[in-house]
Amino acid sequence: MTNKEKLQKEESFDLITEMINRAKGNIQSGYIFFLIWGWIIAIASLLNYILLEFTNYEHPEKAWFIIIIGIILSAWYGYKIGKNAKVHTYADKIYGQIWFVFFVNYIIVLVFMKVLNYNITPLILLLAGGSTYLSGIVIKFKPLIIGGLVLWGAAIICFLVPGEMQLLVSAISIILGYLVPGYILKSRNNSQNV
Repeated sequence: MTNKEKLQKEESFDLITEMINRAKGNIQSGYIFFLIWGWIIAIASLLNYILLEFTNYEHPEKAWFIIIIGIILSAWYGYKIGKNAKVHTYADKIYGQIWFVFFVNYIIVLVFMKVLNYNITPLILLLAGGSTYLSGIVIKFKPLIIGGLVLWGAAIICFLVPGEMQLLVSAISIILGYLVPGYILKSRNNSQNV
């Protein structure tokens, strides 16, 4: 084998390695969505609980309007990440479809929440648990897999406790299931980019 052939093989290997690392970066940069939604849901759950339990405010559920901020931030970051991605893989598509399915299911639950007597917290946690678990499988990231399990466990607890307690269970489970894995993924992503 000549030096030129060795060099071409090394360059090919380097190129493949770089493409794989870029593809991993696409998905791993998704930590921002876990952080956005983790904070939004934790704050909304706690604010709703506080308004419900400690004030005479007539509509404590309006705390959930903070979700509008999450939608705007998610759309902006999603656009930014998609625009900057140089490589799109099959894993990227699967990851995106997991959260698209979550979104569609979430909208269906919201549309029929009156039929569900507004007791949607356990269902939302079930959906979030499944999507988080699958996201962890796709990117091979154990903290997200555990986060999904935590959210499923919280959904079971929510089926067994009254509505106001569901808000506290939701806040705690989102902190453990979204924020903790999100910050770990952010740390891992930042250390790989250094």
